[in-house]
Amino acid sequence: MARVGLPASVIATVLTLNLFVCKSEALPLAETIYMIPPSCAEIRLRDEVWQTDRWSRKDSAILGFGAADWFSIWLQFDYLSQGPFRVKRSEIGDFHCKAKFYIGDFLNDDLHCGLLAGVRFPLGSEADSGGRWRNLALGRYELRLGPFARADILNLVFMDVNIFYTFREGKGEDFWGGFYLDVTKRETWDKCFGFNPKADNTFFNAKRLKNDYLTLSAALDTGYWYPVIPFIEVYSSIRVAKGKGDTADLPIEGGTKTLFLMAAGVRYFVREALFFGFYTIQNPFRARQKEYISSVYGIELSCQM
Repeated sequence: MARVGLPASVIATVLTLNLFVCKSEALPLAETIYMIPPSCAEIRLRDEVWQTDRWSRKDSAILGFGAADWFSIWLQFDYLSQGPFRVKRSEIGDFHCKAKFYIGDFLNDDLHCGLLAGVRFPLGSEADSGGRWRNLALGRYELRLGPFARADILNLVFMDVNIFYTFREGKGEDFWGGFYLDVTKRETWDKCFGFNPKADNTFFNAKRLKNDYLTLSAALDTGYWYPVIPFIEVYSSIRVAKGKGDTADLPIEGGTKTLFLMAAGVRYFVREALFFGFYTIQNPFRARQKEYISSVYGIELSCQM
């Protein structure tokens, strides 16, 4: 049944696109509900020019694998360079591993939900060791958890919403040491495997949460002009603890100031499983956050096999 008076051919195209609009695991700022089909893989390349208090570049190679209809995994490798075009210095960035679990469809299949778990592995330089790679690499462990969802509006516009909590490793902290897995020891049960917030040295103890932050993001895209898919996004990260943390004074995400970003871009699908795109991310408060992320300009290419 055609909606909002659109031509039948447009409606058919949009309905076909319903499960793979912006067919990739993520937009620049927001996660999507897309899952890689079982026994398939995605290869995505990104080249981004970052403006903070200097110009830098981040090249990313992302590999994704479909383990089941409801479960996919992505691995991201970053390589950082000083200078957007003429490279003055370069080194390896952090490594990211992300798993997404598809929960299901609700409200007559107009709402789709899932859960995300992601880990940052500190292969890059520490953010507090100097300002060279600040905002491009952290050099500490992070664990990101939370739900993501997409709402289909008249099967024409699609809204993705994310709410993630990020646990950030403190300076000199044994990040994974807060979990207790030896079931033969009473300490494991007293600390509830590390989930008891009142026990000392557990992962969820309040003293370990001083560096954590919350991220909220939303995106809008449409398949009306397919194979051209435009999108817009908003993103904000808010530090959880009010007290002084190890990274509170650093001009990075999860620092003293709340970070707010806006993005816009377009993707062109050469085929259903192949697209390239262009996008930009802008900080509307850059005048007051000069060493934070001011802007990002990126290109990307994705192929699913």
